[in-house]
Amino acid sequence: MTTTWPAEHATKLRSELNSIAAAQHGRWAFAVREGGGLVASVNGDEVMRAASTIKVALLILALQDVEAGQCRLDSELDVPEERAGGSGVLKLMRSVRTLPLREVLELMIGVSDNCATNIVVDLLGLDHISARINALGARSTRLERRLMDLEAARSGRDNVTTADDQALLLDLLTGTQLLSEDARRLALDILGRQQFNDRMPARLGPDIVCRHKTGELSGVRHDVGILEFDGRQVVLAALSSELADPATHSVGTGVAADVIGAAAQAVVENARTLPSGAGQ
Repeated sequence: MTTTWPAEHATKLRSELNSIAAAQHGRWAFAVREGGGLVASVNGDEVMRAASTIKVALLILALQDVEAGQCRLDSELDVPEERAGGSGVLKLMRSVRTLPLREVLELMIGVSDNCATNIVVDLLGLDHISARINALGARSTRLERRLMDLEAARSGRDNVTTADDQALLLDLLTGTQLLSEDARRLALDILGRQQFNDRMPARLGPDIVCRHKTGELSGVRHDVGILEFDGRQVVLAALSSELADPATHSVGTGVAADVIGAAAQAVVENARTLPSGAGQ
Protein backbone atom coordinates (compact mmCIF):
# COMPACT_ATOMS: atom_id res chain seq x y z
CA MET A 1 0.00 0.00 0.00
CA THR A 2 1.33 3.44 -0.92
CA THR A 3 2.01 5.69 2.04
CA THR A 4 0.54 9.18 2.06
CA TRP A 5 1.53 11.86 4.55
CA PRO A 6 -1.09 14.54 5.25
CA ALA A 7 -0.37 17.49 2.96
CA GLU A 8 0.37 19.92 5.77
CA HIS A 9 2.94 17.57 7.32
CA ALA A 10 4.66 16.88 4.00
CA THR A 11 4.75 20.61 3.25
CA LYS A 12 6.25 21.38 6.65
CA LEU A 13 9.00 18.79 6.20
CA ARG A 14 9.77 20.04 2.70
CA SER A 15 10.00 23.60 4.03
CA GLU A 16 12.40 22.55 6.78
CA LEU A 17 14.61 20.63 4.36
CA ASN A 18 14.58 23.58 1.98
CA SER A 19 15.72 25.86 4.82
CA ILE A 20 18.49 23.44 5.76
CA ALA A 21 19.68 23.39 2.14
CA ALA A 22 19.44 27.15 1.67
CA ALA A 23 21.48 27.90 4.79
CA GLN A 24 24.61 26.19 3.43
CA HIS A 25 27.06 26.78 0.62
CA GLY A 26 27.06 24.39 -2.31
CA ARG A 27 24.30 22.47 -4.04
CA TRP A 28 22.03 20.38 -1.82
CA ALA A 29 19.27 17.93 -2.67
CA PHE A 30 16.97 15.91 -0.41
CA ALA A 31 14.31 13.31 -1.07
CA VAL A 32 12.10 11.53 1.47
CA ARG A 33 9.91 8.51 0.74
CA GLU A 34 7.89 6.05 2.77
CA GLY A 35 6.00 2.92 1.77
CA GLY A 36 6.14 3.51 -1.98
CA GLY A 37 5.21 7.19 -1.89
CA LEU A 38 7.21 10.39 -2.26
CA VAL A 39 6.87 12.55 0.85
CA ALA A 40 9.14 15.50 0.08
CA SER A 41 11.72 16.47 -2.51
CA VAL A 42 14.04 19.48 -2.51
CA ASN A 43 16.05 19.72 -5.75
CA GLY A 44 15.50 15.97 -5.88
CA ASP A 45 15.77 15.77 -9.66
CA GLU A 46 19.12 17.58 -9.83
CA VAL A 47 21.75 15.28 -11.33
CA MET A 48 24.94 15.00 -9.28
CA ARG A 49 28.00 12.79 -9.28
CA ALA A 50 26.95 9.61 -7.53
CA ALA A 51 30.20 8.82 -5.75
CA SER A 52 29.74 5.68 -3.63
CA THR A 53 25.95 5.92 -3.46
CA ILE A 54 25.99 4.05 -6.79
CA LYS A 55 26.87 0.99 -4.69
CA VAL A 56 23.28 0.75 -3.41
CA ALA A 57 22.08 0.01 -6.93
CA LEU A 58 24.91 -2.49 -7.47
CA LEU A 59 23.91 -4.32 -4.27
CA ILE A 60 20.34 -4.61 -5.52
CA LEU A 61 21.35 -5.83 -9.00
CA ALA A 62 23.78 -8.39 -7.61
CA LEU A 63 21.11 -9.85 -5.33
CA GLN A 64 18.65 -9.93 -8.23
CA ASP A 65 21.19 -12.02 -10.16
CA VAL A 66 21.58 -14.35 -7.19
CA GLU A 67 17.80 -14.78 -7.14
CA ALA A 68 17.81 -15.48 -10.87
CA GLY A 69 20.41 -18.23 -10.40
CA GLN A 70 23.09 -16.40 -12.39
CA CYS A 71 25.50 -16.46 -9.45
CA ARG A 72 25.58 -17.58 -5.82
CA LEU A 73 26.40 -15.76 -2.63
CA ASP A 74 29.13 -18.33 -2.01
CA SER A 75 30.56 -18.00 -5.54
CA GLU A 76 34.30 -17.37 -5.27
CA LEU A 77 35.27 -14.26 -7.24
CA ASP A 78 38.79 -13.31 -8.26
CA VAL A 79 40.29 -10.24 -6.64
CA PRO A 80 42.28 -8.51 -9.40
CA GLU A 81 45.98 -7.91 -9.11
CA GLU A 82 45.43 -4.25 -9.96
CA ARG A 83 43.38 -2.85 -7.08
CA ALA A 84 41.41 0.36 -7.09
CA GLY A 85 42.56 3.10 -4.76
CA GLY A 86 40.41 5.33 -2.61
CA SER A 87 38.28 3.83 0.15
CA GLY A 88 38.46 0.21 1.17
CA VAL A 89 40.78 -2.45 2.53
CA LEU A 90 41.47 -4.88 -0.31
CA LYS A 91 44.21 -2.61 -1.66
CA LEU A 92 46.05 -3.33 1.62
CA MET A 93 45.42 -7.09 1.62
CA ARG A 94 47.57 -8.33 -1.23
CA SER A 95 47.40 -11.96 -0.11
CA VAL A 96 43.62 -12.07 -0.65
CA ARG A 97 43.12 -13.53 -4.14
CA THR A 98 39.47 -14.66 -4.03
CA LEU A 99 36.39 -13.83 -1.98
CA PRO A 100 32.82 -15.13 -1.93
CA LEU A 101 30.26 -12.75 -3.41
CA ARG A 102 28.60 -12.26 -0.02
CA GLU A 103 31.83 -10.87 1.46
CA VAL A 104 32.47 -8.73 -1.62
CA LEU A 105 29.05 -7.12 -1.12
CA GLU A 106 29.76 -6.58 2.59
CA LEU A 107 33.04 -4.82 1.76
CA MET A 108 31.44 -2.75 -1.01
CA ILE A 109 28.88 -1.29 1.40
CA GLY A 110 30.34 -1.51 4.91
CA VAL A 111 33.75 0.03 4.19
CA SER A 112 32.90 1.34 0.69
CA ASP A 113 35.66 -0.78 -0.84
CA ASN A 114 36.27 0.38 -4.42
CA CYS A 115 38.09 -2.80 -5.43
CA ALA A 116 35.15 -4.89 -4.20
CA THR A 117 32.82 -2.59 -6.12
CA ASN A 118 34.71 -3.11 -9.35
CA ILE A 119 34.48 -6.86 -8.85
CA VAL A 120 30.69 -6.46 -8.69
CA VAL A 121 30.69 -4.18 -11.74
CA ASP A 122 32.64 -6.79 -13.71
CA LEU A 123 30.28 -9.52 -12.52
CA LEU A 124 27.21 -7.59 -13.64
CA GLY A 125 28.74 -6.25 -16.85
CA LEU A 126 29.51 -2.54 -17.09
CA ASP A 127 27.56 -2.07 -20.33
CA HIS A 128 24.32 -3.44 -18.87
CA ILE A 129 24.17 -1.79 -15.45
CA SER A 130 22.70 1.60 -16.33
CA ALA A 131 19.80 0.11 -18.28
CA ARG A 132 18.98 -2.21 -15.41
CA ILE A 133 19.02 0.64 -12.89
CA ASN A 134 16.82 2.75 -15.16
CA ALA A 135 14.38 -0.16 -15.48
CA LEU A 136 13.88 -0.06 -11.72
CA GLY A 137 12.60 3.50 -12.12
CA ALA A 138 15.80 5.37 -11.31
CA ARG A 139 15.94 6.97 -14.73
CA SER A 140 18.56 9.65 -14.05
CA THR A 141 21.15 7.26 -12.60
CA ARG A 142 23.99 6.05 -14.82
CA LEU A 143 27.14 4.04 -14.21
CA GLU A 144 29.56 4.81 -17.04
CA ARG A 145 32.87 3.69 -15.56
CA ARG A 146 34.45 1.49 -12.92
CA LEU A 147 35.37 3.10 -9.60
CA MET A 148 38.62 5.10 -9.57
CA ASP A 149 39.02 4.81 -13.36
CA LEU A 150 40.68 8.19 -13.73
CA GLU A 151 41.28 7.86 -17.46
CA ALA A 152 37.57 7.25 -18.06
CA ALA A 153 36.72 10.17 -15.80
CA ARG A 154 39.06 12.47 -17.75
CA SER A 155 37.31 11.42 -20.95
CA GLY A 156 33.99 12.64 -19.55
CA ARG A 157 32.49 9.36 -18.39
CA ASP A 158 31.05 9.52 -14.89
CA ASN A 159 28.58 7.88 -12.52
CA VAL A 160 25.62 10.14 -11.75
CA THR A 161 22.37 10.02 -9.80
CA THR A 162 19.71 12.16 -8.11
CA ALA A 163 18.29 12.28 -4.61
CA ASP A 164 14.92 11.20 -6.03
CA ASP A 165 16.50 8.13 -7.65
CA GLN A 166 18.41 7.14 -4.54
CA ALA A 167 15.30 7.47 -2.39
CA LEU A 168 13.31 5.38 -4.87
CA LEU A 169 15.83 2.51 -4.87
CA LEU A 170 15.94 2.38 -1.08
CA ASP A 171 12.16 2.65 -0.84
CA LEU A 172 11.90 -0.36 -3.14
CA LEU A 173 14.06 -2.27 -0.66
CA THR A 174 11.51 -1.65 2.08
CA GLY A 175 8.79 -3.32 0.01
CA THR A 176 8.22 -6.86 -1.21
CA GLN A 177 8.30 -6.44 -5.00
CA LEU A 178 12.02 -6.05 -5.65
CA LEU A 179 13.58 -9.07 -3.94
CA SER A 180 12.53 -12.15 -2.01
CA GLU A 181 12.24 -11.71 1.73
CA ASP A 182 15.58 -13.46 2.36
CA ALA A 183 17.44 -11.33 -0.20
CA ARG A 184 15.73 -8.16 0.95
CA ARG A 185 16.67 -8.86 4.56
CA LEU A 186 20.27 -9.52 3.54
CA ALA A 187 20.42 -6.19 1.68
CA LEU A 188 19.04 -4.36 4.71
CA ASP A 189 21.44 -6.14 7.06
CA ILE A 190 24.41 -5.22 4.86
CA LEU A 191 23.32 -1.57 4.76
CA GLY A 192 22.91 -1.71 8.54
CA ARG A 193 26.57 -2.68 8.95
CA GLN A 194 27.79 0.60 7.44
CA GLN A 195 30.99 1.70 9.17
CA PHE A 196 30.90 5.43 8.32
CA ASN A 197 28.34 6.94 10.66
CA ASP A 198 29.24 10.62 11.03
CA ARG A 199 26.34 11.89 8.90
CA MET A 200 22.80 10.54 8.82
CA PRO A 201 22.86 8.68 12.16
CA ALA A 202 24.89 11.32 14.04
CA ARG A 203 21.95 13.10 15.71
CA LEU A 204 19.65 10.11 16.04
CA GLY A 205 18.89 8.28 19.26
CA PRO A 206 19.59 4.61 19.98
CA ASP A 207 15.95 3.76 19.26
CA ILE A 208 16.46 4.52 15.55
CA VAL A 209 18.15 2.07 13.19
CA CYS A 210 19.90 3.64 10.21
CA ARG A 211 20.67 1.44 7.20
CA HIS A 212 22.63 3.63 4.82
CA LYS A 213 25.42 4.29 2.33
CA THR A 214 27.69 7.30 2.25
CA GLY A 215 29.44 8.76 -0.76
CA GLU A 216 32.19 11.31 -1.18
CA LEU A 217 34.46 12.97 -3.67
CA SER A 218 36.25 16.30 -3.48
CA GLY A 219 33.54 18.85 -2.64
CA VAL A 220 30.90 16.11 -2.59
CA ARG A 221 29.35 14.52 0.50
CA HIS A 222 26.28 12.23 0.34
CA ASP A 223 24.37 9.88 2.59
CA VAL A 224 21.32 7.84 1.60
CA GLY A 225 19.48 5.42 3.85
CA ILE A 226 16.48 3.91 5.54
CA LEU A 227 15.50 5.16 8.99
CA GLU A 228 13.66 2.54 11.05
CA PHE A 229 11.71 3.74 14.08
CA ASP A 230 8.29 3.33 15.66
CA GLY A 231 7.51 0.39 13.38
CA ARG A 232 8.10 2.34 10.17
CA GLN A 233 10.77 2.64 7.48
CA VAL A 234 11.34 6.16 6.16
CA VAL A 235 13.88 6.77 3.41
CA LEU A 236 16.10 9.85 3.23
CA ALA A 237 18.52 10.68 0.42
CA ALA A 238 20.83 13.66 1.02
CA LEU A 239 23.21 14.66 -1.77
CA SER A 240 25.56 17.63 -2.01
CA SER A 241 28.19 19.00 -4.36
CA GLU A 242 30.27 22.13 -4.94
CA LEU A 243 30.95 22.32 -1.20
CA ALA A 244 33.40 25.02 -0.12
CA ASP A 245 34.31 23.61 3.29
CA PRO A 246 38.04 22.66 3.12
CA ALA A 247 37.27 19.43 4.99
CA THR A 248 35.22 18.20 2.04
CA HIS A 249 38.22 18.59 -0.24
CA SER A 250 40.34 16.25 1.86
CA VAL A 251 39.36 13.34 4.09
CA GLY A 252 36.85 15.06 6.37
CA THR A 253 33.13 15.65 6.22
CA GLY A 254 33.01 19.09 7.84
CA VAL A 255 29.74 20.98 7.99
CA ALA A 256 28.15 18.50 5.58
CA ALA A 257 27.86 16.09 8.50
CA ASP A 258 25.81 18.65 10.42
CA VAL A 259 23.57 19.34 7.42
CA ILE A 260 22.82 15.68 6.74
CA GLY A 261 22.39 14.97 10.45
CA ALA A 262 19.93 17.87 10.74
CA ALA A 263 17.98 16.59 7.74
CA ALA A 264 17.68 13.12 9.26
CA GLN A 265 16.59 14.62 12.57
CA ALA A 266 13.94 16.71 10.80
CA VAL A 267 12.58 13.63 9.03
CA VAL A 268 12.21 11.68 12.27
CA GLU A 269 10.74 14.56 14.22
CA ASN A 270 8.17 15.35 11.53
CA ALA A 271 7.22 11.69 11.13
CA ARG A 272 6.59 11.51 14.85
CA THR A 273 4.09 14.39 14.68
CA LEU A 274 1.84 12.59 12.21
CA PRO A 275 -1.68 11.78 13.41
CA SER A 276 -2.06 8.23 14.65
CA GLY A 277 -2.20 5.86 11.67
CA ALA A 278 -1.15 8.49 9.12
CA GLY A 279 1.83 7.78 6.91
CA GLN A 280 1.80 4.06 7.70
